[in-house]
Amino acid sequence: MKNLTTLNMDNMQVVDLHPLQYLYQLESISAQDACVIDVSPLSKLTQLKDLYFWNNKITNGETLKHQQNFSEYNFSDQEVPSDVELKFYNKILSVHNSQKQIRKIQDKNRISKIRESIIHQREYVNLQINEQIRAVNMKIEIWAQFIQNSDADQ
Repeated sequence: MKNLTTLNMDNMQVVDLHPLQYLYQLESISAQDACVIDVSPLSKLTQLKDLYFWNNKITNGETLKHQQNFSEYNFSDQEVPSDVELKFYNKILSVHNSQKQIRKIQDKNRISKIRESIIHQREYVNLQINEQIRAVNMKIEIWAQFIQNSDADQ
């Protein structure tokens, strides 16, 4: 496995990344919705280009600050506990905050669309009910006329 270049650990309960510290060929790691806290074992992996650690509890992201090869990374939804990390996370936090805003907007849009859908469904059901009521009323009128005509004939 020393030649492994891509590793996906999404949605796994990965706590310890120390076994990865000797996989020097790793270029991409994804551990979204995992349980990662410590990323320091990755600090010597100089080939890393892509990191996806969305929704973890990483507390020492500054250990990766020397990585120059990052082309894409996502550390959003992290707990950032210290001022030292804020310097390293400055760019990441701006992405994180904008993603939160985008998610809020998306959630509002989703809720709005759900509301619209419910209103549309309610209107559709009401139309169907009204059509059925009209059809029943027409049948009643026809029967009423039939009864009146048969009473007049007698």
